[in-house]
Amino acid sequence: MNNREVEEELLKLLKENNDKQVIVEGKRDKKVLCSLGFTDILTISQGIYETAEKVSKKEVLVLTDFDAEGRNIAKKLNRFLQALGYKVDIQTRRKVGFMFTKLKIKKIEELRGVFYG
Repeated sequence: MNNREVEEELLKLLKENNDKQVIVEGKRDKKVLCSLGFTDILTISQGIYETAEKVSKKEVLVLTDFDAEGRNIAKKLNRFLQALGYKVDIQTRRKVGFMFTKLKIKKIEELRGVFYG
């Protein structure tokens, strides 16, 4: 699979999931996902637990960055949200992470460069 095919597959995957409630790390991440059609985005501005308390849908997608810090935040959020009875879409996160690795990117905001030059 070449980069172009990975980019197309990633775009398709994100668009298939843009109706879900998503948690990201910051404003730039939110902006990129908004441009991809996501409308229900929470940013971790006050903290992990405060953000988790704002989740309003039964299923949530955690799209924190794929660097060490982002993975750590995702792990904590997953644990906490599942304990509260939410379904966390871990499978989509894994697929996105795999594609990020192929594209040699780690941060959600880097999607802007992938899709918009």
